[in-house]
Amino acid sequence: MRTKKWLVTGAIAATAFALLTGCSGGSSPQSGSTEEGGTGPITFASGKDLTGAMPQLIDMWNEKHPDQEVTFLELSASPDDQRNSFIQDFQAKSGKYDVIWMDVVWTSEFAARGWLEPLDEAAVGGDAVIPAAKATAVYDGQMYGAPFMTNAGLLYYRSDLVPTPPTTWAELEAACEVAKANAMDCYAGQFAQYEGLTVNVAEAINSAGGTFLSDDGTEVTVDSPEAREGLQHLVDMFDNGDINEAAITYKEQESANAFLEGKLMFLRNWPYVYTAASADDSVIKGKFGMAQLPGKDGLGVSSLGGIDLAVNAFSKNKETAKAWVEWMQSEEAQRVLVSVMNQASVLTDLYTDPDLVAVSPYLPTLKDSELTAVPRPQTPNYNAVSLAIQKNGYAALQGELTVDEAITQMAADLEQAIK
Repeated sequence: MRTKKWLVTGAIAATAFALLTGCSGGSSPQSGSTEEGGTGPITFASGKDLTGAMPQLIDMWNEKHPDQEVTFLELSASPDDQRNSFIQDFQAKSGKYDVIWMDVVWTSEFAARGWLEPLDEAAVGGDAVIPAAKATAVYDGQMYGAPFMTNAGLLYYRSDLVPTPPTTWAELEAACEVAKANAMDCYAGQFAQYEGLTVNVAEAINSAGGTFLSDDGTEVTVDSPEAREGLQHLVDMFDNGDINEAAITYKEQESANAFLEGKLMFLRNWPYVYTAASADDSVIKGKFGMAQLPGKDGLGVSSLGGIDLAVNAFSKNKETAKAWVEWMQSEEAQRVLVSVMNQASVLTDLYTDPDLVAVSPYLPTLKDSELTAVPRPQTPNYNAVSLAIQKNGYAALQGELTVDEAITQMAADLEQAIK
C-alpha cells in the first residue's frame, strides 16, 4: 500500500459545498406559505453572473411585462455563500428572494424543508427538456425547480496523437503508451478533496454499474462489487502512473491548464474548456477533440451539473415568479443562454440546431453525454453524502485505505449521512 505523500487541498469556491449541521429529511414537505401567490415585481437572486449576459435575458422579459418586472440580485460567486444566503432567507420566511438560482444538488434539501413552491410538471418538465435535467428538479415525485442550464463532463483528447478517442477504460490505458512516448501525462480529472472529487468518483462508480443510494435516497447501495471496481480503476491509474501523482491536487482549472499547455493527453472536464482550447493563441488549437467519457465495457456516464430556478414558498408574487421561470426555459431565452452566455441548454432540440452547432461544434456530443448522465445522489442531506464520498475516495487514491476498506467505510458514513 502506498503511503500518504500529497497535501490535502481544500474546496474551491466555484464548486465546493459546506457541511451544514442540522439537515433533516422528510418525504412529505409542508409548504412554507399557505397564501395564494399574486402578480407583480419579483427579485431573482443568483450566483455571480460571470458571463455578464443575465441582464439581457431579464431586460427581454421586463420589456414585455412592465408590471411584473424582475430585479436581478447577484450574490457571491461561491456556491457555499449563495446557499447560506438562501437558507437564511428561507429560515426568516422573508420572501426577499422570489426566485433563486439553485445548484441541482440543493433541490431535495430545500424541498424537504418546505422552502420551495411546487411547480407544474407540464410547464417546466415536458418532453422538450432533457430527462436527466428534469430529474434534478424532482423531490418525492414533485417538481420543485425549473431546469435552466445543464452540464455534463466530457473527455478532451489530443486528436493529433490519438485520432480515435477511447470508449473503454482498457482503450484509454492502452493509449497512455502514446502519451509516454511523447513525454506527456496521460489522464487527469479533478482529484483534490472537494466537490469535484465527488463528481469524478461518482462517474467512475456509475460507469462500472455501481450506485450510492437508492432512487428515493433512503438506502445505501454503494457496498457492491461494481462500486469497488469503479474506484479501483482510478486507484490503478494512479498506481501505474497513467494519472500523474500531482493530479491529486487538481481542481477544474489546474487540470484544464495541464491540457491547455500541451502536457496532458486526456482530460475529464466540463465544456467550458473548449473556448480556451480553441483560442487563436492556444498551443493545442486544431489538435484536440471532445468525446463522451469512457467506461468499463463501453461508453461511461457523466455526473450531471447545472442550475435549476426555484420559486420561494414565501414569495408574495408567486404567479409572476412561476411565469418567469417558465419563460426562462423557453426557446427564446435558451437560445440566449447558449449563443450569448455559452452555457448548455436544457432543451434537447437546441443541441442539433445548425446555427448553434456552428458556434459550438461539441453540442451533439454534449447532448449524448447529457442524455445518459446520472444526477449526483439525491437526498436532503447531500452535503454530508458528498463529504462521505470525497473523504473515502481520497483516502483510497492516497493509499491510506484499500479500495475494499474505502467502500466499506463509505457505506458506513453514508448510512450516518442520510439519517
